Amino acid sequence: MLRVALRPRFLGLLALMIAATLVCGLLATWQWDRAHRAITADPAEKPPVALGEVLAVDEPVTNEDAGRPVTAVGVFEPSEQVLVPGRRIEDRDAVIIVTALHVTSADGTAVRLPVARGWMPAEELAGADGALDASRVPAPPPGEVEIAGRLEASEQAQSGIAADGTAAEISTALLVNAWGSPMYSGYVAQTETSDGLAPMPAAESDFSRGLNLQNLGYAAQWIVFGLFFLYLWWRSVRTRFLDEEADRADALAARLGAAEVHTGGSTPAATAPAAAVPDGVAPGTTDTNDASAPRGAEEDGPR
Repeated sequence: MLRVALRPRFLGLLALMIAATLVCGLLATWQWDRAHRAITADPAEKPPVALGEVLAVDEPVTNEDAGRPVTAVGVFEPSEQVLVPGRRIEDRDAVIIVTALHVTSADGTAVRLPVARGWMPAEELAGADGALDASRVPAPPPGEVEIAGRLEASEQAQSGIAADGTAAEISTALLVNAWGSPMYSGYVAQTETSDGLAPMPAAESDFSRGLNLQNLGYAAQWIVFGLFFLYLWWRSVRTRFLDEEADRADALAARLGAAEVHTGGSTPAATAPAAAVPDGVAPGTTDTNDASAPRGAEEDGPR
């Protein structure tokens, strides 16, 4: 099989497969590095920075920035607000209050920033019929304010915003449809509040909680892809080798069959059977008493 592998065609294919494997190795290393940074680095330990320094309007929140302390200056819009029930905080059924903060970007454009202002126990928001009553939510502070909190990635949308103003997730994909654009792709969870809401707990984002295993899985996938490219080359060489061995075996069998047919067609003619020899007569002698002998052949003598 080595002779087949050393042919120019398969050497070129091997070079291509090695290049693809190296690319997969680089991608696996990159994913491993991202997973390692996500595991070892704690963005919450970094000093707070202005939101515009770590996140642009059209950029996603990365694992390096998820959970990082940020500040933002803007004006709350009370009409752009949703309640997110179904959370469990401090062993209590909690409702998170998310309000739009209108932030002026560097180019003067007004951009909406979803802000999780805090949470309230669900029983404090329940009305007489047991449903959530948005009127019981404390109003956001008026005028221009500066907020501080953790930058979080948008949660994956599972459902839409209900008619009563509630949503199951803090999803910018849902909020941008309800509030309008432009909008930041993430949200800020306030860690300090002064409007009667409890501050947000750590890491409400599924993205930040599950990213480590996700990157590790991507790294493993790239390694498998790289090994698969090398397997394809080996399989191609082996298949060609086995095909050629089968062709040689068929050709040899065909030659042997032709030789047997050639020698079998020139067999000598059958030998005629020897005449029967009577008992008591030696081979090669003539039986004088043979009735078939002519009468004139008898010995002359007096009658």
